[in-house]
Amino acid sequence: MVSGSWGHGLLVCAVLAVCSCSGGHVKRGAALYGEGRFIEAADVFEKTEYMLEDSDPRERAEYAAYRNLTLLGLGDLRHAHRWMAYAYQVEKAHPGSLRPEERDKLDAGWSELGDRMQQTPAPPSTPGTALAASQPPPTLAPPSEHPPAPAPEAAP
Repeated sequence: MVSGSWGHGLLVCAVLAVCSCSGGHVKRGAALYGEGRFIEAADVFEKTEYMLEDSDPRERAEYAAYRNLTLLGLGDLRHAHRWMAYAYQVEKAHPGSLRPEERDKLDAGWSELGDRMQQTPAPPSTPGTALAASQPPPTLAPPSEHPPAPAPEAAP
């Protein structure tokens, strides 16, 4: 057994390590997305989806936003739309869940998704893969098919 200040120091380090891991999977997936490593990011998001149920609104919104952007990068428009709608739904239920720069990325992704869906014929209906068939967690009602319109830009 470790005693004295060493024992206390180790306990503090262990607590800090556990606390800093909260949301680490979202940060890791977002970093991979930012590096253009969409397949790896999708893998991180798929393997950590189960953690959403116990996540706070900010983490759920960030997860959904980056999972959507990752799927958009992979060309999975239908499932990107589903996760985008979920991100907007969390943001609507808990305003401010997304930081302004994340909300801007989500809004830009919404615009890109709309453009790409108009240009792309609907794919044949086939069973999804484990990744594509994943559903948002049951803590909120299923996302609507049409998220709210982005906030209008302020006049310069």
